[in-house]
Amino acid sequence: MNQLAALGLILLLALLAGHVVKFLRIPEVTGYLLAGVLLGPAGGNLITHEGLESLQVFSEVALGLILFAIGSVFEFARFRRIGRRVAGLTAVESLLAAFFVAGGLLAIGQPLIVALLLGVIAMETAAASTLMVMRECNAEGPLTDTLGGVIALNNIFCLTGFLVVAAGFDLYQESTRTGLGWVVLYRSLYPLIWQLIGSVALGFMIGVLLAAWSSRVREHGEMLILLVGAILLAVGAAQLLELSPLLATLAVGATMVNLSTESRRLFDTLAQTDPPLYAIFFVIAGADLNLWLLPSLGIIGAVYILGRLGGKLFGTMLVTRRMAAAPVVRRYLGFAMLSQAGLAVGLLLAINRRYPDLAPVITTVVLAAVTVFELVGPLSARQALIRAGEAHPQGQEPAPLNL
Repeated sequence: MNQLAALGLILLLALLAGHVVKFLRIPEVTGYLLAGVLLGPAGGNLITHEGLESLQVFSEVALGLILFAIGSVFEFARFRRIGRRVAGLTAVESLLAAFFVAGGLLAIGQPLIVALLLGVIAMETAAASTLMVMRECNAEGPLTDTLGGVIALNNIFCLTGFLVVAAGFDLYQESTRTGLGWVVLYRSLYPLIWQLIGSVALGFMIGVLLAAWSSRVREHGEMLILLVGAILLAVGAAQLLELSPLLATLAVGATMVNLSTESRRLFDTLAQTDPPLYAIFFVIAGADLNLWLLPSLGIIGAVYILGRLGGKLFGTMLVTRRMAAAPVVRRYLGFAMLSQAGLAVGLLLAINRRYPDLAPVITTVVLAAVTVFELVGPLSARQALIRAGEAHPQGQEPAPLNL
């Protein structure tokens, strides 16, 4: 099947799935994911692995737009109000998830580096599917505000943790072979510094360009061209420079919301035109899920899933109680943070490239766990928002994917 036919089939099946799941009272994102499973290699194989690879550019653009929207969380006025509390909460839940997973894997005899890599990957909560549920529910309230901030910082914590573990492991390997020296330090620490600082700097520069240009465009079409062009530039330049597209597009949104008075209008323009891209993104994500991996989870996969669940639920409960958060935040935040996908899968590519001997076991565990969490996570997030009383009536128009 060629790309155009595949895209048409994806959009039509996504539309059908969206109508079906309304009767079943499950999130639209779950319907998109299940539609992808039916289309992909684990289902009817109407879209093959090769076809999925050729469509990845659409996923990257959609993810860039989602991360751009998440960047609005970092508006100075708002972040001064909730930043310290959200940062502490994110740090604890992320570190506890990593600790429970890594500690459990070490207890069953897994190598230290495997335990640490799986631990840092367990930190991640899928921004795209969680925010899509928030949008579908027209969510608004203290739980929604806290969840948005935690999701934004969580992915940064996960990426930073991965880079620190990788740098430490590389430093250890090089120093045991050649001894510790400046060259070894440079080779080990350079990727960490380059990925973090370089990605943010790239996003900041493109965000400044976007903010300066946004005041000169008024028409809806022009604003959309400007926005998509800036996101494409950020994603493409990040890939070319071996930076993080996630951090780069997040930085574009954060820069834009703080430097431009037109930022809200730009985010509204995005909200009116993004549904087809998001549908494509989630259907392709569902097609990448491999249900046949579930029986291969084994004891390592069970430890990963239970450890991550324990870290997310216990970590959020512990911190929200200590900071006297609203009751709905204490009760339901952890259940809204179970989805896992985007960055976790992206880190597997880095592991395959840097540690090919470790890749098979890590890839099997993470992909199988992602299948579980992506099917369960959106359902759990939707129930959390409903029980918290922050989901608006079904008849209302979806809220923009802004925070």
